[in-house]
Parts: sequence; C-alpha cells; structure tokens
Amino acid sequence: MQKHIKLLSPAEMSPCARAREICAILATAITRSYVATEPAESSVHLGFVPDQRVHTTPSQQEELS
Repeated sequence: MQKHIKLLSPAEMSPCARAREICAILATAITRSYVATEPAESSVHLGFVPDQRVHTTPSQQEELS
C-alpha cells in the first residue's frame, strides 16, 4: 500500500508553515545523522588505484593533450 503525499506549493503556504516545514526537514536530517550506522564495505570498486585523486572542480582538472 502506497501513501500519496500532497505537497503544497510554497506560494500557497504561510511564512510560518514554510518555516515549520524547513525545521521539520532539518530535524529529520539531524536525527538520521545520529542514528545512521557506519557504511558497510562495498564489493563494488570505482576502479581507481588507492593513491589516485579525482578532482571535480574544473580548475583542478588536468588538461589532456
């Protein structure tokens, strides 16, 4: 059985309701971070050697010639 959640547009919400929703989202995230377990070792590897670094910032990328 699936629950259908009706989301309101922020334009339809009062400022107090928007603030309450933000607080609820943050409280849920904080609670999850406290009860989260350590991630298990994965058998899937990304294919990088241990000393290889991966940069996602364009200014740090190496130019290919």
